Amino acid sequence: MMKPIKHRSIADQVYEQIRDMVYRGELVPGQRLMPERDMASFFKVARPTVRVAIQRLTEHGLIESRRGVGTFVADDNSMQHQPLLRVLSKESFTIVEIQEVRIALESKSAELAAKRATDDDIRMIKQCLERVKMERIDGNIKMKTDISFHMNIAYASKNIIQIHLMKSFYDLQIFAMSLAYEKLFSTMDLNDVVEQQHKAIFEAICNHDAVQASKSMEDHIGSLLEIWREHKL
Repeated sequence: MMKPIKHRSIADQVYEQIRDMVYRGELVPGQRLMPERDMASFFKVARPTVRVAIQRLTEHGLIESRRGVGTFVADDNSMQHQPLLRVLSKESFTIVEIQEVRIALESKSAELAAKRATDDDIRMIKQCLERVKMERIDGNIKMKTDISFHMNIAYASKNIIQIHLMKSFYDLQIFAMSLAYEKLFSTMDLNDVVEQQHKAIFEAICNHDAVQASKSMEDHIGSLLEIWREHKL
């Protein structure tokens, strides 16, 4: 059955660009956004258009306004801003179940990224790895930085369905990783292991080795899955 084509407003396009910059780690938690006037000039749109996009980003918990100071990328997303988590809050689910879905979803992301990643994609993934490493050295780990590594692999897949599935899964990953860090990562020394696993995934993508990229991602998430199972999370 034919349906009318939905027109995307300019505000929607501004919202999507800024949201993707947050997902990809181009805008990092705590970073101050440029003023509305400058943003309007940058996007070549009217200020009210930017205001609508900013309001939508705020409602989704991606950015926060600090009175008299400015607008910043949010450090954390609360449950009220996360539609998938709101739905799942009525259900009983575990981190294990989240990881089981991640294995299937992200192994495919890595496989497709290895086949299709451009030089820019590889540069973005590398930057994420470097930020994660620096945060661990500084002892100031941010969950969103780690997740941006995985999100950039999804963007590199060039599969719009894969990308949107990962966007929908973004808030659930933050929830799972935050809980996992609170319960396990803070007491277990997994940083070196995770860093080596990330490096293996990245190298396979750089080498355009789709089979190895998929396997490295499966090994990475699978090793975490076994830990969660062992601790019944």
